[in-house]
Amino acid sequence: MMLSLGRVLGDAWTILRREGDLVVRLAAPFVFLPAFAVQLLVAPPPALPQTPGDQAAMQAWLERLTAWGQANAGWYLLADLIGIYGLAALVILLIHPARPDVKTALATAARRFGRFLLADLLVSIPVGLGLWLFVLPGLYVQARLVATVPALVVEAPISASRALGRSWLLTRREWWGVLAAIVTLFVAQYLVLAPLIGADDVLRSPEHRNPIVLALIDAGMAAAATAYHLGVLAIGIAVYRRLASKGT
Repeated sequence: MMLSLGRVLGDAWTILRREGDLVVRLAAPFVFLPAFAVQLLVAPPPALPQTPGDQAAMQAWLERLTAWGQANAGWYLLADLIGIYGLAALVILLIHPARPDVKTALATAARRFGRFLLADLLVSIPVGLGLWLFVLPGLYVQARLVATVPALVVEAPISASRALGRSWLLTRREWWGVLAAIVTLFVAQYLVLAPLIGADDVLRSPEHRNPIVLALIDAGMAAAATAYHLGVLAIGIAVYRRLASKGT
């Protein structure tokens, strides 16, 4: 059977619904809370000037961005590292043939964290470049590499680069449905985040500052990002199970 949009999303939803307790127990402390803390406590990067062609304005923006990065980028990096660790442990729980308990999954993720981190970088860099170029190329690359972490778990011991190649090989013929599922998730996340980001910008201005409402908005942004990461993770597991079972 071909991997259609409905089949990919249906399989992913089944995984998240069936394993909802495990998903919440790991995603809440390792993915949502770090993202929420960064949104709430760390100043956002300076916005691009309204006149990008103004060389003086761009130079001033670059200087502000550099100063922001030196002061705050480390917190974003820490939140990302915690999230990568939590998602790795969750994949181990959901797809490892031995079906380990939470403690064992966390220990395994810690022991193999270097490989998970490298795999994340190998995926994130081309996906990020593709998104920056024209969005769709990045989503295509993400669809082709979505099974990297499941392969890293199930086919251990395997290097991060080989897991990347394994995902690319598995999806070489049946990537349309996977791409459609990734695009659906991306659009859904954008539709949720776009108004929240606008509200966040307004609420951070001195004349509209409201800490309680700002906290709720930031929680919504963190929740949307968490849901997207979990959706991609579930799609990766679903795709790996479907395609690896065919003996590809």
